[in-house]
Amino acid sequence: MERSRGAVTGRGWVFAFLLLAGLTTSASARADSMGCKGRIVSTGDSRYEVKSVCGEPDDISQRVEYRTLRGRVAGPCTRQGDRIVCSQTREHVVEVVIDEWIYDFGRNRFIHYLTFEQGKLVSVRSGGYGHKPPAG
Repeated sequence: MERSRGAVTGRGWVFAFLLLAGLTTSASARADSMGCKGRIVSTGDSRYEVKSVCGEPDDISQRVEYRTLRGRVAGPCTRQGDRIVCSQTREHVVEVVIDEWIYDFGRNRFIHYLTFEQGKLVSVRSGGYGHKPPAG
């Protein structure tokens, strides 16, 4: 049986899939971390840890969000149609402090936007190239 030149074999598909999966995984790993002064900060780090590695950010803003949390808790048993339910849904509102930090490492590197919730790093995004002149 003759294969056409452009045809991808079963092994080729597996290789292509693994390559794509690896690229996707490595891209998402980089999206939640940032390099500073030869070290890495990543999600889960505290504001203190980030500041001790990267120094003072170029800009800081803070806001408060109120989020409603829902959960099931044990409660008196009640009949609901054919079922007996012994829990209730409870809601409560929590205050979440959100800090947004911006690092501008200069014209040759991307600006990084860091988001902290309750003092822990939850997101690192990259923007366009920085604006500051090179250090030196």
